Amino acid sequence: MTKLSRRHAIAGMGALTALKPRSSKAAEPVTVWWTQGFYEAENKAVIDAMAAWEKTTGTKVNLTIMNGPDLISKMIAAMQVGDVPDLVHSVTADRFLVPRAAWDDKLVDVSDVIDTQKHEFHQTALDSSRYYNLVQKKHSYYTVPIKCSTLMEQVWRPLIEDAGFSDKDIPTTQDAYYDFFQVVQDKLRGQGKRIYGLGYSMATKEADSGNLFHAFLVAYGGAGIVLPSGKLNIDDPAVRKAATTALDRLTGPYKKGYVPPGAINWGDVDNNNAFFAKQIVMTPNATISIAVAQMEKPEQYYKQVITQGMPNGNDGKPVLSVVSVSPCLIPKGAKNIDGAKALLKAFIQPDSLNSYLKETRGRYLPVMMTSIKNDPYWQDPTDPHRPVAVEAGLIRPSMPWWMTYNPAYSAVLSEQIWSQAEANITQKNMTPEQATEEAAGRIKSIFERFQIA
Repeated sequence: MTKLSRRHAIAGMGALTALKPRSSKAAEPVTVWWTQGFYEAENKAVIDAMAAWEKTTGTKVNLTIMNGPDLISKMIAAMQVGDVPDLVHSVTADRFLVPRAAWDDKLVDVSDVIDTQKHEFHQTALDSSRYYNLVQKKHSYYTVPIKCSTLMEQVWRPLIEDAGFSDKDIPTTQDAYYDFFQVVQDKLRGQGKRIYGLGYSMATKEADSGNLFHAFLVAYGGAGIVLPSGKLNIDDPAVRKAATTALDRLTGPYKKGYVPPGAINWGDVDNNNAFFAKQIVMTPNATISIAVAQMEKPEQYYKQVITQGMPNGNDGKPVLSVVSVSPCLIPKGAKNIDGAKALLKAFIQPDSLNSYLKETRGRYLPVMMTSIKNDPYWQDPTDPHRPVAVEAGLIRPSMPWWMTYNPAYSAVLSEQIWSQAEANITQKNMTPEQATEEAAGRIKSIFERFQIA
């Protein structure tokens, strides 16, 4: 756990500080746990925001910033012993914490916080904040959306050009798109360059490999793997075919040498590192972190790194974007629920939330369309990355992750079932059909434990 000191508030947080005058009587402190950013600007943004609210309200904020996996594991332990913080922001809580915690009635219903800005939120952000509570026998809002992201592609333009191609040569449909980078690798290898065309994350850990598989699953027609009713639909022939095709299309290039051998052991930052080292021509990534990390290098940011949305389906039609929403939550047993809600209500004022996201350098997308419509920052035509991300995550059709329909799918992700299926093909010589069948069996057994009334 890393505890960072607070700093002076930035001027852009004026809307956050103006909501409540300084109290003459000190209120109970609010204990906040927040996910560590990919770069320092993300940490500074939340430090500044908390300092601004503390200064104006007179309520002390005990802010602790820690890395993502540690935060999840510490929250699970804290909820088990009943010693929890008041407010938590976790980038991956929507997948690995909230669904089961809401099911077990361990989170505070935050519908009253959502209601203060409900008309502002993107519909997919709202859909991603509703979960089923088995004790209460109903769905409700158990998280407040703060920022969101969806899978995109990062490509080295100079490597494309070294292979004799330009941006215009990159296809726009699913299979042709990824096949193109195999051709690029062949061209570069012919020049004696040891470069891989495809930077697929294929490890049975962390989130990147799961993000990639599920984007492929949807592209091949498997969006209905879980129905909005919460029913598992994995025996639907179309879904089963989509899963098998996704596995085949991901593992085939790996077995043919178009993906680095070490990709089966990559953590979530390793594809970024391989990209920066120019070991790979392209890599799918859940945010524009790769581009943003090069912001101080104008040649790379503006000319060399390409950001693209996921390709259209093989039929040429846009594919649903699977949107991940990074939330805030209040665990039951928190000592200052009122303070946590007051802080959240201030933090999600449209101007305040927009300022925070800009201060993080736009790595994540807004969850409010007001930001997109009113602030030129997000669709600046001179920026080659942010407008592409906005189109991919907020403009084109999108959907929430399936654990909002049934928390069982959170366990599917936690157990890395589809990544294990990839490993069964690449390392145990299963066929895609065999790997899909085994994965389906495991998923069915999980869903049997989560029956929604």
